[in-house]
Amino acid sequence: MLVTGGASGMGAQLCRKLVAEGARVVINYRSREDEARKLVEELGADNAVAIRADLAVRTEIDQLFDGAEDAFGGLDILVNNAGLWLTCKIGEITDDDWDRSMDVNIYSALMLSQRFIVAAKEGGRSGRILNVTSQAAFFGSSTGHIPYAIGKAGMVALTRSLANELGSCGITVNALAIGTMESPMIAEALETRREFYEARIPVGRLATASEVADVAAFLVSERSNYMTGATVDVSGGQLRH
Repeated sequence: MLVTGGASGMGAQLCRKLVAEGARVVINYRSREDEARKLVEELGADNAVAIRADLAVRTEIDQLFDGAEDAFGGLDILVNNAGLWLTCKIGEITDDDWDRSMDVNIYSALMLSQRFIVAAKEGGRSGRILNVTSQAAFFGSSTGHIPYAIGKAGMVALTRSLANELGSCGITVNALAIGTMESPMIAEALETRREFYEARIPVGRLATASEVADVAAFLVSERSNYMTGATVDVSGGQLRH
């Protein structure tokens, strides 16, 4: 199993849960090397490896996939979890902001999915792809994160499109729509605007990474065998999808 952005937050919790169920995981990270190495130590070198790759650099996407396949002799689960939440209102978006956001939030998922599908078909394997999206894919950005919302909307369309194409191939593709969750990605925003974010959630609190990872673990398990093309809402009522 390969989890992008797997060194912290929901990705790390998902790695813990699936290793406990017998999986072996490849943890992708970019800047959180210490966290990635600590997670590998926690899970055990027989169960986990960490591979650094910047998903905005296209050659590193291929290097990541090749390394992940080599680590445990092939992949049967891909979790496109990495995300980039840049703050930039419409008049402030630069070409670099846009390009990096699209590369991390959607292009890397497309390219990794393509590599995963080709390898699974060539090896005669079934597989699971899980794309982590957001309630922002449906509601849009209200707090200055337009490229993120657009990229996450693309993840929903990617999920549905791949599910249409792969329905008879034994490869399922689903998405997980997250609301506001306790995570390093938005920690700075929560320091100053926690009450604002909590007020938008019907259940009245932010999700924990572990709660979201519970649903993600189901979606990549055999228990979800008859699900494909679905976007599962785990937003505490924000999305109501």
